[in-house]
Amino acid sequence: MFKFDLEKYRSAIRGGLGLILISLVLIYVYRDDIFQTIQDPGQPFQTYTPPQAPDYTSMESWLAQPDLGVDPFALTAKGDVFVVVPSVYRGGSHWNLPSDDLKRKNKLQRIVRPNYVSPYGEAGRLFAPYYRQASLYAFMTNREDAQQAQDFAYQDVKRAFQQFIKQSPPERPIVLVGHNQGASHVQRLLADFFQGDLKQRLAVAYVIDHPLPLDAFNGELSRLSSCETRDKTQCVVAFGSFTSKDKVIAKRFAEKSLVYNGRIYEAVANRPTLCINPLLWTQSEDYAPDRLHLGGVAAEGLDPDMQPAPLRNQTGVQCQDGLLYVDTPRSKSLRRPLKVGGKFRTLPSNLFYEDLKQDAKRRVETLLNAQVLPERAGALLDDFEVQDVQNSPVTLPKID
Repeated sequence: MFKFDLEKYRSAIRGGLGLILISLVLIYVYRDDIFQTIQDPGQPFQTYTPPQAPDYTSMESWLAQPDLGVDPFALTAKGDVFVVVPSVYRGGSHWNLPSDDLKRKNKLQRIVRPNYVSPYGEAGRLFAPYYRQASLYAFMTNREDAQQAQDFAYQDVKRAFQQFIKQSPPERPIVLVGHNQGASHVQRLLADFFQGDLKQRLAVAYVIDHPLPLDAFNGELSRLSSCETRDKTQCVVAFGSFTSKDKVIAKRFAEKSLVYNGRIYEAVANRPTLCINPLLWTQSEDYAPDRLHLGGVAAEGLDPDMQPAPLRNQTGVQCQDGLLYVDTPRSKSLRRPLKVGGKFRTLPSNLFYEDLKQDAKRRVETLLNAQVLPERAGALLDDFEVQDVQNSPVTLPKID
């Protein structure tokens, strides 16, 4: 006859609960490694069928594009801004984001546009292309096919930029912006397009949350320099920001992040990187207190014409060894969410929204005031005095 053993039953339950607890602890500790593993597309890039290419002559291929039928010189904003948006696609099914992925397009519209594109609207007309961005997984490994996925994404960005240049008159300053993955592509745009005459139009380039090695200014970016003061133009601002708790991600940023050296992608490998303090706008390692912070924004689903109210005095910051260390923001909405893969995800907020907004506007105005750009033909004509010509009788010579 079966006899129920209560003690054995309790022991089994305790053992099972202990096993579950251990499993949960391991999942938490290795959550980012697990996240990385499940994002692997599972096939080499060489055999991958890429998504359909965007058509940058169509407005549907742009997250942000001004009304090209409006005279740009009639607008208050005097520059043109090209923004390369950050990563929103984790991976798993594709190496690169499909052009018809409505879920990610919605995320770009709801979260990325108000936080990472809109800040620059007062500096100039906004152009931000959709592109077949490389999956987050492509930035978690140095595999050759991951590098090919990054290069593939850049080719879209390059084609979009070429279309942008066709729409941007030579009299207008250019602001170039890249956040996260977008910053990697902006570095290549700087190397490919701004080592010649176009440099004259560059008010500022922002390379944010992706490392920019200082030795690039002796190589592929030799015609450019860092923005060492708040009034300098034709220069580059770069920083990657971390709190004191972000030691693992900061180490990964400084060691394993891939940067393009003009030929190939290679690990940054602890090379010195550029850090411009976004509260002081210098390379100084001085601490900038939170009273200098103009404001961060955590916006979602705003109409493109709406301006969110910035949260001021949220953080103090300091550049140390090429990295920007930030005090934990007072508002939880500006902190990194605690979730699986959180170290790799684009934040649903922009801690330096207002600081970047004012800086871009100031540098555009500074470049215009320097009068190094060509003046619009229409403006030149305005300088001439126009006189009315009156009809008068014509007396022909008398012929004998």
